[in-house]
Amino acid sequence: MDLILSLSKDGSPLRQCVRINLQEQSMTSQRLTSLDALRGVAALSVVVWHWQHFFAIDGDWMEGWRRDMQPLYWLLKPLYVQGWAAVDLFFVLSGFVFFWLYGEQIRVRTIGAGRFAQLRASRLYPLHLVLLLAVALGQYLFWRMNEGFFIYDVNDLPHFVAQLFLVQNWYFDAPQSFDGPAWSVSLECLLYAVFFVACRWLGVRAGWRALVVALLAVPLIWRDEHIARGFIGFFMGGAMVGVWQALRTHARIRLIGRGFALVALCGWTVLLLLLYGDNPLIAGGEGNAGFLLTFDVLLCPLTVLALALNERGAERPVLGFLGDISYSTYLLHFPMQLALALLAGTLDWTPLVFMKPWAMASFYAVLIGLGALSYYGFELPMQHLLRKPRGRAVAA
Repeated sequence: MDLILSLSKDGSPLRQCVRINLQEQSMTSQRLTSLDALRGVAALSVVVWHWQHFFAIDGDWMEGWRRDMQPLYWLLKPLYVQGWAAVDLFFVLSGFVFFWLYGEQIRVRTIGAGRFAQLRASRLYPLHLVLLLAVALGQYLFWRMNEGFFIYDVNDLPHFVAQLFLVQNWYFDAPQSFDGPAWSVSLECLLYAVFFVACRWLGVRAGWRALVVALLAVPLIWRDEHIARGFIGFFMGGAMVGVWQALRTHARIRLIGRGFALVALCGWTVLLLLLYGDNPLIAGGEGNAGFLLTFDVLLCPLTVLALALNERGAERPVLGFLGDISYSTYLLHFPMQLALALLAGTLDWTPLVFMKPWAMASFYAVLIGLGALSYYGFELPMQHLLRKPRGRAVAA
């Protein structure tokens, strides 16, 4: 930090550039690997929820299909029934990480809007663009083969343009289109913009102020649950950063961390029991406001806080790897399903081909492999390219 301050004393553009770059390197070197692992598990959980897509590989849903026909249903039932909620963990994790790494940097104007947008776009956009084009082509081929689209029917030019700019889910009741899971990426981009404005000009900080914003978003559940889940989760993540920062230097942090972990574990145990038991309290899917409030305001934030409090800073490469590939596995799984649906139409496969455990295991193996190739072979190089400083500062 002393080096950073001394380099910036004269305020010259070159020295200012060096100061910002050093700070960004410092921020990105910080890592909570348990949160990385949770993000990876959440991404892979969504794939289980979307396994039902294989019942519609010819464009029409197979007559008489049931959830319990899917692979390893006895084990994965909670994800087959409520796996869509894993996306809510993304929002809470994003809010926690962004308030932790960027909140104060934005507030004190160490990082500007242009640089913040560049960092986020370089992380999200390259893979999104490639997969959007791939899915658009795949949906066209599927339509030629079946006279209908695969799963997501709204695949027209206006929605393609909206996806091109990642604004397709910035308004109420927006349909999912093309690479449907990208709805949450679109909403993340909206949240980044609101987050920046809130930190820079509205005085919102980690802790109780972020909690107030999260609670103000609660009424949105009855208007558009997707947008509500995003805002509640993101700012609840910011609220948890305040709690974490207040407790992490406490003399009894280990005991406190274990206490929060126990509470979170009890919450997940109750939820699993309700899901396995088909309890009506959690029936109704995304329309169950009670479940959404409990999950987004209590269980997900408590889980993220418990993991952060119990983080010991040790390097755990496997956990970090799950986080690294979480974005690619999340975005890749639907294009893979679309490709398999096209192949099934050529080979006359029925949905039952995909209802075998070996089919799911093979899918996951390929997905994780492609996710790693995407991250290390495409996403990281594109980030380096797009984040590379321009102008005279580079030569220096």
